[in-house]
Amino acid sequence: MGIYISTKRLKIRQFSPDDANQLYKICNQPYILKWMPDWETSLDDIERWISQKEKRYSQWTKDNVRIMLAVTLEKDGKVIGMVGIGNKVEVDNEVEIAYFISEEYSNQGYMSEAAKAMTKWAFDNVKLDYLIAIVEPDNSASQKVVERCGFNKIKERMILNSGESEEKPFYYYRLYNS
Repeated sequence: MGIYISTKRLKIRQFSPDDANQLYKICNQPYILKWMPDWETSLDDIERWISQKEKRYSQWTKDNVRIMLAVTLEKDGKVIGMVGIGNKVEVDNEVEIAYFISEEYSNQGYMSEAAKAMTKWAFDNVKLDYLIAIVEPDNSASQKVVERCGFNKIKERMILNSGESEEKPFYYYRLYNS
């Protein structure tokens, strides 16, 4: 059956091999790489990544979750970003929500809509006690997304994030499953 989440303007679903070209173009935008440098990649790497994700969609457990979904427009199915949850080794293996959106579709509320839907899905299906988000202090757009979803800023933490060579400050957010 697969994972499929519908919102007013979006369809959030498992990635398929047909998404590789669109995802590749998004991942290599300077807009994305500014905040997520570890996503700079080749088309071959994206194809392998999607293949790995396809195999793991049904293999997650509450203690080992990594679900990354395509954010697509409801009207035409175009991939505009990614949203997902996964254990974050760099933050005591807590489950983090992560996301990005093509610059062309930023600042239109799509990512807040997708993150809210993913959060609800995670709480309903994975039965997590809480989710975390980590956001760089100067990434105000991402801060707005998690705050619109109800996450509370707990503190600032020094974190060695994926794709980085040294620790830097991040705001650490939590949202409890009520």
